[in-house]
Amino acid sequence: MAFPQRKTPGRRGGDLDRPWEPGDSIPAPEAEHRDDEAAWALFKDLAHQQDRRFADTLPMTRPSGLSTQEAAWAPTRPLTTVARDLPAAPQQPLFTLEAAMLVARRNNRVCPRPDRWTTFMDLLPPRKTLRGTMHPPVPPLGAAWSVTPPLTKRLYFREHIEWAQRADVLEDVMAFMQALPESDWLHIGED
Repeated sequence: MAFPQRKTPGRRGGDLDRPWEPGDSIPAPEAEHRDDEAAWALFKDLAHQQDRRFADTLPMTRPSGLSTQEAAWAPTRPLTTVARDLPAAPQQPLFTLEAAMLVARRNNRVCPRPDRWTTFMDLLPPRKTLRGTMHPPVPPLGAAWSVTPPLTKRLYFREHIEWAQRADVLEDVMAFMQALPESDWLHIGED
């Protein structure tokens, strides 16, 4: 069923930038459908124009002076020789930030309880900056503990773990967190 197009006075019919109004026809591209040989030839010509932009694939090079049969059985270097020629790969850290966050959030953990968090803070060294020494952010301990929501405490703890990663003491922090008994952690829903 076709609906007649509603003409809005003062507007052009091909203006696609104006907002759609109820009753307007849905814009459609102008396309011509043909199933003859001329359409197929036009398609092939366009495809050929597209393919001309790319160079032909060249055959693989082979060592000079060797026949095809000899190149297939050419001597190779052992892997140990190749490995010595390559630069050494950078040392991967034992623990990553993601692994530390998995440990910190296991069993709906929020952060260590206040006395254990104070011990945890001793692991985080201060950072030297151009303006002097910068200490890690102070956790919400003391009177702030009871008024700070659990998710905010978790964000503070994440910031401390990120500090440990930047200070290259993530291994010590991981050892501390893994050794901490479950009763020394604050969990979501606990006070």
